[in-house]
Amino acid sequence: MDLLTPAGSETCKPLYSSQCDLLHIDASYTAGFKDLAENSIISSLYHTYEAALQPKSFGLKYVAEGLESYWFRGKKYQVSGGKYLLVNESVPVVDVRIASAATLGMCVNIEAELLTDVLFQLLHPDDIDSFENLPRYLLSPEILVREAMAGKQLQVLLNKLISCAVSGSYGAPASELIFELVCILVQENLEFINAYYRLKTARLTTRRELFQRLLIGKEMLEESLFTGTSMKQVADTCCLSEFRFYRLFRQAFQVSPYHYLLQKRIEKSLELNKQGLRWSEIAYLLNFTDLAAFSKAFKKVTGVPPSGYSF
Repeated sequence: MDLLTPAGSETCKPLYSSQCDLLHIDASYTAGFKDLAENSIISSLYHTYEAALQPKSFGLKYVAEGLESYWFRGKKYQVSGGKYLLVNESVPVVDVRIASAATLGMCVNIEAELLTDVLFQLLHPDDIDSFENLPRYLLSPEILVREAMAGKQLQVLLNKLISCAVSGSYGAPASELIFELVCILVQENLEFINAYYRLKTARLTTRRELFQRLLIGKEMLEESLFTGTSMKQVADTCCLSEFRFYRLFRQAFQVSPYHYLLQKRIEKSLELNKQGLRWSEIAYLLNFTDLAAFSKAFKKVTGVPPSGYSF
């Protein structure tokens, strides 16, 4: 018996393919994607492009330079330089468009089972025998649909993979490249993943549903920086009582909804100040009652008043 085979078992069946294709495409590419491996790394350079995509597993859409627009579930996502979008088979069709601008990007297709394996090893490092009996998804696939700015480590790797695909040369097997990518991607989204597991519910279906509602509320807070949206309005949108929304939000994200919104407003104020706006203008735009109220909130978050802040 092989030393790596658990006692009393047959040879382990692979959970996912060890093959990974890596290629670069542009307007001259006509071969199609039917014969691509389930794990694939595809860099692209287009000035104009339109397509309707049908995710079959887990996909990462990254833009190094330019802008890609995506539409699904009635919402538009603008993915610009340094950002990425996660999609999967829970989204039947994704419409994508590149319009009149050189756009360098990357699409990475990842088997859901590979993502689950990486996530399981991270969450349960001492469990060495359960990997053969894992579900296709540890997280509800609907939750794994999100847009984010790539962290420094992830950006460096994605840009490196684009260079590898363009040149056609890389110093390691393509499968190892995608293993490294998935590890960094999971690490970068660990706080998001941990928030899901912090929800204390007796049933998995309840946790999934509540987390989905919290994400709706979190997004609504992020989009209400310039408005007077109340917490009751946010809770109502999530179909939760105001207290339950507060309790669950704090449980998952370890900050109250009010303080989360306050942090986001102060972050936006710094961004606006960098653009040349005065603090008094910013206080008005961010819906503070006056400059004094804004200064008090600013100091609460940053530790110093606006006049004493240095970038």
